[in-house]
Amino acid sequence: MRRETEAGGPHAGGAGGSRAGGPGAEGLGAREALAPDERWPAVLVAGAPELSARLLAEVFGPLLALAPAERALLVGTLDAWLECGGSVGRAAVRLRCHRNTVFNRLRRLERLTSRSLSHPCELVETVLALEALRWSAGRG
Repeated sequence: MRRETEAGGPHAGGAGGSRAGGPGAEGLGAREALAPDERWPAVLVAGAPELSARLLAEVFGPLLALAPAERALLVGTLDAWLECGGSVGRAAVRLRCHRNTVFNRLRRLERLTSRSLSHPCELVETVLALEALRWSAGRG
């Protein structure tokens, strides 16, 4: 998953696709332009802010109640795991921790969200909630 932002980092985008004029971009303003062919979940979240807020509260509600540092640790682990194509081993290397630490954090996230990362529909909800969290943080 790639996002074009002003700064670099794991979501810095690449070439290709339509830019600021694409679907969903109008809801983002100058903050960031999404290429729908690269970031469909983000485009969907930005295009339906009311539903995104409901999804965020429903899926990540207990996660949002955690202390900010603890929440950031779990969200960062989820993000790394997703960026690594669901590979716990590669996520562990990226996070510079043991693979069992990644497993434990993901299991904790599953317990908090009541969503299994191994069930496709629940994974989609989790990914969309993650995008809603990013989008709401960018607006706030």
